[in-house]
Amino acid sequence: MKSARVLIVDDEPPIIEVLLRALAAKGHVARTVDNAEDAAALLNEPFDLILLDHVLPGATGMQSLSRLRALTRAPVHLMSGDSEVRQDALLLGATGFLEKPFDIQQIFALIEALPERNS
Repeated sequence: MKSARVLIVDDEPPIIEVLLRALAAKGHVARTVDNAEDAAALLNEPFDLILLDHVLPGATGMQSLSRLRALTRAPVHLMSGDSEVRQDALLLGATGFLEKPFDIQQIFALIEALPERNS
């Protein structure tokens, strides 16, 4: 498996820390931002996967989905502790939904399922 570039959009330091450590341990590269506006600004960089929290300062992940989807072809998975937003997230363009708390193996499975990358 090649190294994946992952954008983590979350404002919870414990979640960010766990994701960064786990991804780095598997050889993946991650960038983090704590709001959707900053995430959109980074999408001129190539990412293989975007993990987007639902509850963020400013625009929510749900409110930002269509904009982010228009800026990237990378899969965008919405993360939330509220499983009731799953259906809406998928209807608004999320590739998938991760219910918090999630098992880090779920993230690794998403990376494994990515198409082969050129990098």
